[in-house]
Amino acid sequence: MVVEHAVGPAEKLPPRRGRVLDLSYARPEQSWFRRTLIRLVERASGKSKLERIYANWLAQPRDPQEPIFSAAIRMLHITPVVVAGSLTGIPRSGPVLVLANHPFGIIDGLLVGHLVALVRPDMKLMVHSLLCQPEEARDVVLPVDFGETEAARRTSLETRRQAAEWLDAGHVLIVFPAGSASTADKPLAEHATDAAWHPFAVRLAARKGVRTVMMFVHGQNSRLFQIASHLSYPLRVALILRETAKRVGTRVRVAVGPALTVADLPVGQDRAGTAQAFREMCYGLAGADGPDPAQVFVWPRYIRW
Repeated sequence: MVVEHAVGPAEKLPPRRGRVLDLSYARPEQSWFRRTLIRLVERASGKSKLERIYANWLAQPRDPQEPIFSAAIRMLHITPVVVAGSLTGIPRSGPVLVLANHPFGIIDGLLVGHLVALVRPDMKLMVHSLLCQPEEARDVVLPVDFGETEAARRTSLETRRQAAEWLDAGHVLIVFPAGSASTADKPLAEHATDAAWHPFAVRLAARKGVRTVMMFVHGQNSRLFQIASHLSYPLRVALILRETAKRVGTRVRVAVGPALTVADLPVGQDRAGTAQAFREMCYGLAGADGPDPAQVFVWPRYIRW
């Protein structure tokens, strides 16, 4: 059964006004060259468009009942299409862990957050700290800081603690265990896939009373992004905003799995192996035409983060 969640017709973007985000993957601890490269590429691609969409949203009357992720999907004019399973399978009470693949980057968090919030408004999303900038999002996101500083490590450890507590309190937590957008194992390969899933997802799924729902988001980033990922990590992350802007006005297909108890999951002593089994279950939702579940992207050794 195919279910579309329409977000309305496209609108003309007005001039900027009010608060403006500084969307950028550039980090203070990076070298001047890396920061400059990232910001130049972002400025030449999708950064301005996305910031103007946010400014446009701020300038409009807002429905306080509309979840921030739903507002983002509406403003980006993205139409989620549930092509397998159903959102009705998401338990309406009790702790629920939603695990999803990560084909695009920013869009995945907005999309899955929107769909889950339709059923369970009491949800939070573990997300790149970049997306924690909007004040309106701070109550529904838990920041994951990928920086190499001690402060970044402390932030991520605190986020893990809060994530476990949120589940234990009977709420919904969304996690993208790959931690980064899917990548083709070779620049010209047909399918992009996630890197190995983090074993932290296994620990969360094994917590008392938690039911786990897998979601598979169809699609992948452009060939330019795949090639860049094999050339330079700063160039790769600099293109994320471009890839996000390219999704404006598009349809994105999603498959939703059933709610599973820990007894239904292949939880074992080997957490890395169990995380891979979780990943394969998620990819299995894609159907026969989806990427090979056994294919795991591994970063080339010559890529410097």
